[in-house]
Formats: sequence, structure tokens, C-alpha cells
Amino acid sequence: MFQSASRGMYRLAAATLTLFALLFIGLSALTVVEGMVALDAATLTAAMLDGVGMIVLAIAVFEIAKYLYEEEIARDRELRRADEARRTLTKFLTTIIIASSLEGLVLVFEARTSEISAIVYPALLLAVVVLMVVGLGAFQWMARRAESIRIDPRASEADEAEQDKRSHP
Repeated sequence: MFQSASRGMYRLAAATLTLFALLFIGLSALTVVEGMVALDAATLTAAMLDGVGMIVLAIAVFEIAKYLYEEEIARDRELRRADEARRTLTKFLTTIIIASSLEGLVLVFEARTSEISAIVYPALLLAVVVLMVVGLGAFQWMARRAESIRIDPRASEADEAEQDKRSHP
């Protein structure tokens, strides 16, 4: 019963997030149309940058909904192997990194139309994105290394015995 309730909650969350993503896309289109109606280049530019920001947010929100669906609803199992967990976490973090990078770029373009001091936040965001990429790379390296190490001590003892037989005929 708890399993069914849990799946129902994940379905509801995924459907709600998908709806929000669609609303963000519609809102971005409405924002751009309003900018076009204003017949002012600066207003249109600001509206287009806002629209791009909302679409980036929509993609990130949709990716989270997709992640919930694929990992919690569609798969009828838990992550049992280390390589499955590594791939899932990598896919999820990659989505966050891409969305953050795009948001940082949008903010850089918005900052160029205002005072130079407005570039601090986008620069910090992009620096954090770089740290996230480095962290993900370190995680990948450590996880792959851990996956290659045998955990079963009986297997390593059997391998040592086999190696001893080969070296001492």
C-alpha cells in the first residue's frame, strides 16, 4: 500500500512539474509577444532575454519531472548497482549544470545592458557551474575507480590463490 501511495505521489509531482514547465514556455512566449507589441528595441530585447530565461527554467523543471518519472515510476526497482546510481546521479547533475550554465549566460547578457557591477552575480553563478563540473568529474573518477575494485573478500582470496598456482607450478 505504501508503495502505491509513493508512486502516486511521484506521478502527481511529475505531472505538476510538467504542467509548470509548459506554463513557463507559454509565459515566455507571452512575454516576447508583449515586448514585440511595445515596438521598442530595448523592451523587446529585455523580453526576449526573460523569455530565454523562462525556457531554460522550463527545461530544468521538465528534466526533473522526467527524472522522477523514469527513476521512481517507470523503473520497478531500486538502484542496486553502483554503476546505475552513478549514471542516474550523473544524468541528474548534468541537467542542473546545463540549466545553471544557460541561466548564467542569460544573466551575463542582461548585465551587459546595465551597470558593470551587475556582472558579479552571473560571474559567480558561472564559477559555481565550473565547480559543479569539476565536482562531477571527480565523482565520476572516484565512482569508476570504486566500481573496478572488488568488494567480495572471498573473490580476492580465490584470485590470489589462483595467481599463486600460476607463479609456482
